[in-house]
Amino acid sequence: MRRLAATLDAVKATRSRTEKVALLAELLATLTDGELMGAARVIVAQPLAVGDERSLGVGWALLLEATAAAAGRTERELMIGTRTAGDFGEALEPLWPPDRKGLPLDRVVPFFEAIASTTDRVEKVKLVTQTLHDATGAEAKYLVKALLGELRIGVQRSTFDDALAASFALEPKAVRAASALTPDAGALTLMAKRGTLGAAALSVGKVIAFMLATPTETVKEPIDPALTIVEDKLDGVRVQAHVAPTGVTLFARGTGDVTASFPEVVQALRAAPRAVVMDGEVIAVTGEGRPRPFQALQARLGRVAPDASSRRETPVEFIAFDLLFDGEPLLERPWTERRSRLEALGVRVNDYAPLDPARPVEAQLEARFTAARSRGHEGLMLKRTDAPYEAGRRGSAWRKVKRALGTLDVVITKAERGHGKRAGVLSDYTFAVWRGSTLVDIGKAYSGLTDVEIAALTKRLEALGVGHAGRQLLVKPEIVLEVAFDGLQPSSRHESGFALRFPRIARLRDDKTPAEADRLETVRALFDAQVKSGHRERAPQLGLFDE
Repeated sequence: MRRLAATLDAVKATRSRTEKVALLAELLATLTDGELMGAARVIVAQPLAVGDERSLGVGWALLLEATAAAAGRTERELMIGTRTAGDFGEALEPLWPPDRKGLPLDRVVPFFEAIASTTDRVEKVKLVTQTLHDATGAEAKYLVKALLGELRIGVQRSTFDDALAASFALEPKAVRAASALTPDAGALTLMAKRGTLGAAALSVGKVIAFMLATPTETVKEPIDPALTIVEDKLDGVRVQAHVAPTGVTLFARGTGDVTASFPEVVQALRAAPRAVVMDGEVIAVTGEGRPRPFQALQARLGRVAPDASSRRETPVEFIAFDLLFDGEPLLERPWTERRSRLEALGVRVNDYAPLDPARPVEAQLEARFTAARSRGHEGLMLKRTDAPYEAGRRGSAWRKVKRALGTLDVVITKAERGHGKRAGVLSDYTFAVWRGSTLVDIGKAYSGLTDVEIAALTKRLEALGVGHAGRQLLVKPEIVLEVAFDGLQPSSRHESGFALRFPRIARLRDDKTPAEADRLETVRALFDAQVKSGHRERAPQLGLFDE
């Protein structure tokens, strides 16, 4: 584990992807099977195998208690260190006792398994404390980061895959292809070492990586209308549905097995005539089958096994838009064939329409976008009809067209340091609008500005600081931002009573004074328009879009 931690420190210190790959490859090539599994789980911050239904059940409070006990420090010391470092894991190393013997790398997977195998909090604290007590400060840092699922060393899954290829002298393309069919990084490392990548295959009941769409608010690259279809962009939970004679399994992107969360979907898909794997979306619907906004689905997402009352209040449906397996893998087949075979199954599918090569594309998309919004959906999907299903890839074959609902001019009231390479700058900003003569917070954003702009803004905010509230720097309300967002939602977390969905900073507004920022009346008018169009509901959701 000591060598892994040193390698990850070196990886974090370089911005060169080539160097990151080389550093990881050098380490991976020397490890035993047990060590490889542990290294992979830490590097990709994925303690359990993809599809594992268990939960680690290890959050901030539990880790704070356990790490304080293991380090012989007070929880307050660790909290102060975290505020200074901008990251819990990074705060541990300088506060850790220097005399620890170190943790063998082959103990990492058994450690993760032991935590996932118990639901008793006291036992979890004991396991974490005992394991971290043997670890060095650097090892504790990366174990905690892995447990929290946030390594922040600049290693994407594609970087890890290329490192595996370099470690075992394999073709990068072959490793990436196997990786798409084997989301579990631990299993992939063993396949790479043993030369069995060819065994990676799509089969019913085994989740694979989802094909991803490139998001855009305007279509800038040319498209061939003769080879492009348009679908409504659904506003729900992306789900891979595996239907077999033995039953139905649902995998949500990023959250694993969600079969128990949607029993009515399972019941409906049991009628499928044969074993298939479909890609689609679970959405909340009205009694008439009209889509409800994603906000409504929140009532179901936190419930592992929803009761009858919950199912009545928030009915859901699965809408399929692709077919990945139908007696045989279909990933390499063109969209047209996959779609034809999907429609033959008799399940509910997402409607599509071809583009007209004789008409201007932008005009067609404008009309279709308006129509999609009128049907209660959030945008458009453009798909190439001759393209295969590229599992795990985000390319131009699928494009997601969404547009910001609008923008607001807001005033920064608080700022905090970011994570990873932004740990030393103020990059996360809480902002407010006017309610009468008082500024009331309405959201938080941390994307949209360049590194140069963030560095300059950090100096300005530090000069405006008037105190701290935990990790947040309270500042004089003098800096105005223009913030774009996809939606508004009532929320009891913010004093304004609203939160923004997917806020991002459009630009600094140094041309405006704080007094010229938007008012709460404007926010209410925008929200009322959303409710009238059916894209939002009035029921408040605590902190739904706040972070």
